[in-house]
Amino acid sequence: MFHWGKWKKRMGANSSSKRPVFDEKEDVNFDHFQILRAIGKGSFGKVCIVQKRDTEKMYAMKYMNKQQCIERDELRNVFRELEILQEIEHVFF
Repeated sequence: MFHWGKWKKRMGANSSSKRPVFDEKEDVNFDHFQILRAIGKGSFGKVCIVQKRDTEKMYAMKYMNKQQCIERDELRNVFRELEILQEIEHVFF
């Protein structure tokens, strides 16, 4: 049986660690990052290790082509993934 609590703990998520990664007032976009290397590719996105140019902190960034998601009728899957990430209350959300 799958247990959310154990999975959340393994992923480093807990209620005390939930904090924004970026200042909410900061207008962060793709140009603020340098792509270092690809680490994965899925049916509707790619994941790369990126470095924020001003702080030099590294992150994993998933990006996808919106038009391809629409054409492949993948929007439901994209939003479901977002819901799951928000549900686990990980530090990145």
